[in-house]
Amino acid sequence: MTRYAHFVGSVPEELMTGDEAVLRWFADSNGGRLTGLPCDLDPDWILDYLRERSKHEDVLEIVRPGKFADYSDFPNYGLRPGAKLEPRHVSMDRLERIGSVVAAFDRVRAERPELAQTKLQLSQPNPLDLTMFVFAGAAVSAGFPLGQALRRSNLIAAALRALPVVTAAVLEEIAAVNERYGDRVVWQVESPFALLGMVKADQLGAKWAAAPLLARQLADLLTRIHEIGAQSVVHLCYGDYQHKSLLSPRSLAPAVTLLNHTARRLRDHDTPLPAVHIPCAFGAEPAPQDPGFYAPLRRLDPGWNIIAGVVSPKSDDDSAHALSMFEEAAGRTAYGVATACGLGRCDVADAQRAAATMARLTAE
Repeated sequence: MTRYAHFVGSVPEELMTGDEAVLRWFADSNGGRLTGLPCDLDPDWILDYLRERSKHEDVLEIVRPGKFADYSDFPNYGLRPGAKLEPRHVSMDRLERIGSVVAAFDRVRAERPELAQTKLQLSQPNPLDLTMFVFAGAAVSAGFPLGQALRRSNLIAAALRALPVVTAAVLEEIAAVNERYGDRVVWQVESPFALLGMVKADQLGAKWAAAPLLARQLADLLTRIHEIGAQSVVHLCYGDYQHKSLLSPRSLAPAVTLLNHTARRLRDHDTPLPAVHIPCAFGAEPAPQDPGFYAPLRRLDPGWNIIAGVVSPKSDDDSAHALSMFEEAAGRTAYGVATACGLGRCDVADAQRAAATMARLTAE
């Protein structure tokens, strides 16, 4: 089975000299053996989105300010008394921006026959993550999603009340993009909250309670994207703000439990299982070299096309060893090979080393 390179999306700031330049950098890094050609619209994931919620000050008020110094310094908003939250207040408002990226993608792909079957990969934060960061902010980032966050449960409750509206806004944008650009786009659904929630629940011995809830939300979103006619790939994450993870997993058991529950719900809805990126490294830490970390993959539902997030720019050989352990535990060749997260928190030299390692591992 052929392995493909999967780039999560972001690149170092020095490489962000235009959409075409970013797309070409990814294409040059691995030719046509790519799961998708990414171009992140916000190199800091959703920081610009969070800042821009202040433009709806007639509806949203800042409950707690934040300057984004670290995970505990994120702001959160609240709904003003008597105000009604509508999708436009929480929309990512990217339709025209996406149009510019699609035009750049079309130009790059037209120059390169090897990319003829490659799609433009656009990042789509899970509405659950958008909701929690907007309405719970530091309460969530301080204890995903339990621990300290429980002591501010009023914020969590307010966030969950807003979730249907945020979901509607996300699906409206996906539908509009799909109507304009059809199957040229694959959406990378990104959910640190789901995976970190499982890691925290695992630490507290509560996976049994968290998994059905988190899997139901994720599966329902993937089903609705599929019903629109759009394609998706799932990116799980441990957080990578300032190249630091929020939590450090002891094994891949939380990811496996989440994905197995999600697979069951997807099948209940007759929704195909998309490819899923499973991060093994976290923050600046490389992928573990202990086979026990990967052992839970033996229980993973075989329907998932798995992308091994094992590559680190620090060691080519260790990345290869991690991939070997990943595939041995999973009992199959990985569909894709990736770093744990985007390359935006790396310097250019590290990004190039990571890309070179991915090229080596997909050429084997």
